[in-house]
Amino acid sequence: MTEEHILRELNITDDVLAIFPYGSQVYGTANAESDSDFIIVMKSSMLKDGSFRSSSPKTNTDRTIQGVVYSRGGFANAVNDYDIAAHECLSLDEDKVIKNKWKFKVNNWNEKEMVKKVITKASASRHVADQQAKSFNKDRAKKGMFHALRILHFGLQLKEHGKIVNFGVCNDLYREFDKIALDDFDTRDYYKEFDDLLVNLRA
Repeated sequence: MTEEHILRELNITDDVLAIFPYGSQVYGTANAESDSDFIIVMKSSMLKDGSFRSSSPKTNTDRTIQGVVYSRGGFANAVNDYDIAAHECLSLDEDKVIKNKWKFKVNNWNEKEMVKKVITKASASRHVADQQAKSFNKDRAKKGMFHALRILHFGLQLKEHGKIVNFGVCNDLYREFDKIALDDFDTRDYYKEFDDLLVNLRA
């Protein structure tokens, strides 16, 4: 998919610094019904509404393409704040990146701070999963717990390699989750795996 096609479909006309593919197309879990997700970084230091990041993704008419839009400053902040999505973008092989005209990088890598931010993000996702499970929204509970585990796995790769080297690390787990009937899913079944990952990250 070309830069021109993506921007035309999302009706983006201002200058763009970077377009990174994101989500299932990168992880290797996409199917025929999956949309194409992108993180798009604008040249401007702030978006037109004064924000650093769009509050909701931009979508095309048939919802086959989605783009989360950052300002240049917003994406730089996300990188330096160890936002896992931003680091997924920076970890992509060059041939996977649609466009990147700016050298985004962490100004001062701090492993302890990275681990702290990753754990905070994963713990928040696990909490949401638990709350959704209690409200009998098992589909959202399943997604939240899976995301929590994948964030921790990606965090371990950041700790070891300084980048994500295996985007498909949780694909077997994804297929395992997919096979579980919603009525049978219980977030508590994955607490031990979550806690073991925390121990490894903190080690």
